[in-house]
Amino acid sequence: MLLLKGGRIVCPLGGRDEIGDVLIQDDQIIQIGVVDEPEGADVIDCAGCIIAPGFVDLSVTLGDPGEVWREGLCRGSEIAAAGGFTTVVVNPATDPAIDQPAVVSELVSRASSVSGARVLVAGALTRGLTGENLSEVGLLIEAGCVVLSDGGKVITDTRILRRVLEYCAPMGVPVLLRPGDTALEEQGAMHEGRTSSRIGLRGIPAAAEEIGVARAIALVRLAGTQVHLSHVTTAQGLRMLAQAQKDGLPITAAVPARSLVLTDAYIEESVYDTAGRLVPPLRPESDRRALCGGAAERLCVSADHVPWSRVEKELEFAYARSGANGLETAASAAWTAMGPDAVGFVSALSTRPAAVLGQPAAVEVGAVADLVVFDPNVTWQVPARLRSRGVSEPLTGRSLTGRVRATVVGGCPVFEG
Repeated sequence: MLLLKGGRIVCPLGGRDEIGDVLIQDDQIIQIGVVDEPEGADVIDCAGCIIAPGFVDLSVTLGDPGEVWREGLCRGSEIAAAGGFTTVVVNPATDPAIDQPAVVSELVSRASSVSGARVLVAGALTRGLTGENLSEVGLLIEAGCVVLSDGGKVITDTRILRRVLEYCAPMGVPVLLRPGDTALEEQGAMHEGRTSSRIGLRGIPAAAEEIGVARAIALVRLAGTQVHLSHVTTAQGLRMLAQAQKDGLPITAAVPARSLVLTDAYIEESVYDTAGRLVPPLRPESDRRALCGGAAERLCVSADHVPWSRVEKELEFAYARSGANGLETAASAAWTAMGPDAVGFVSALSTRPAAVLGQPAAVEVGAVADLVVFDPNVTWQVPARLRSRGVSEPLTGRSLTGRVRATVVGGCPVFEG
């Protein structure tokens, strides 16, 4: 048995927000409230901490298969657990792409033995993620995919994207898309605005993402497919999403946690640190403030974890690969931006992304014990290196509030910090 003792239990799905204990036997929660400590039970003191459903990330990039020196399934699972994530979905942008049932089956088999967060698999929407020929998505789902994804690559041909969404509509799994416009993004290295003009870097206009959001909404209205936008980082994109949801369309979206605390000023302040070379790019302060409100109300918060080695990142800013680490800092970044809104925080990191997968994320009797213990009071400075093999973390050196104390997956503690 495992007893989580004396924490603030926050469960948006069940409307629970109270101080109490959580008793776990095998992989299930069996008692909540004031619990007498069973003889022989393992106890985690949660005084001053939040006990919540474990965090869920719908698009984590690893290097497995093909580039395991970046991050393999096992290591990625452990890193995710250290960040409070109990479930992560791996991106199909690997080498080879996850576009064949045999590749999916092999990953699902290996994922069953990881020692940290649960690892689920996203299948490629198109073969080789080229945006041209539809993958055998039905066979990918049969092999174990829980999500279909463009792997962060924009399908440029709207006619093909329409056919993809229409074909996937009856499949019963969400489709993940990155909203963007490749023509407007081409050669851009950061957000297009005053900062990019001042420091002399070619920019990516906010319109590129907003066009992508508008296109996705229009096609969801046409095809009725459940779509999740992997990134929404502009105030206008957020407004369009809010209206689409008000209209009852089955569309959701995520914001990278770092975008809640950082702005495009980071590029200048860091003297072109390539950790800030991101797609979508960091936005101005007005967008950041809007996104914090969006995270509390309707957005999922993601780690946007894309680990790269020095070979890909230690280049001139415009030529470095886009992406950075995020699994170990996402929860702290979100809390720094959203605290003390514990309900909004848990909803954004746990309840909403789990709902995209059709899974209830709850702290209730009978529920699977996938839980996180989060200390909202501690302040810490992000060190130069954490557990990830990736070398880029734009939050390095920054003071964040809140940190994961423990992660429980299937009733077993897989991380204690």
